[in-house]
Amino acid sequence: MDQGIAALLGATVGVLGTVSAAAVSGWSIRQQIRAQAGIDHAQWRRQARRDAYSAFLAPAHEAGNALKQAARALIGDVEVTEADRRLLAAHDSLTAVHAARAALAVEGPEAVEQLAHGVKAGLHSLQTTLLAWRDSAESSFDHNVKFVERHAVEVTRVSERISAFTAAARAALDDTTPALATDGG
Repeated sequence: MDQGIAALLGATVGVLGTVSAAAVSGWSIRQQIRAQAGIDHAQWRRQARRDAYSAFLAPAHEAGNALKQAARALIGDVEVTEADRRLLAAHDSLTAVHAARAALAVEGPEAVEQLAHGVKAGLHSLQTTLLAWRDSAESSFDHNVKFVERHAVEVTRVSERISAFTAAARAALDDTTPALATDGG
């Protein structure tokens, strides 16, 4: 073999090796960038969900506590103005619950959003019971017992629904894993 041909073959092999190494390196870097983008997106999504779940839970707890205090005011025969003040505070918190639920509809998942709807419905039912109790013209003990019993059942139901929402929200946050994008080639 002639020295010129050997040099030409050597240069060709060198160029092909360099091009191949660059192609493999470029593909590897692209895969790493896609993987990191997936991880970053999953982290961003998890943070958005966490914020939405917290923005729902805080006013839900506030509304529940205000409604419990309103019931205590009604049970203790405190002036109706005290019960009204606490019912108004609960109403403000329920407005915030309603607004926060809209974000949950977007952030999901659907199971968490449905549980949030249950919490909101339970709080609304609790509020309705207390308003009926307050507005009741009857003041007999037997009549108040009916409201006290209904209130106790609804408080338990709301507490269970908040616990279920919290557990589902935690599970949704724990299940957030990055979707690694690959082009298959």
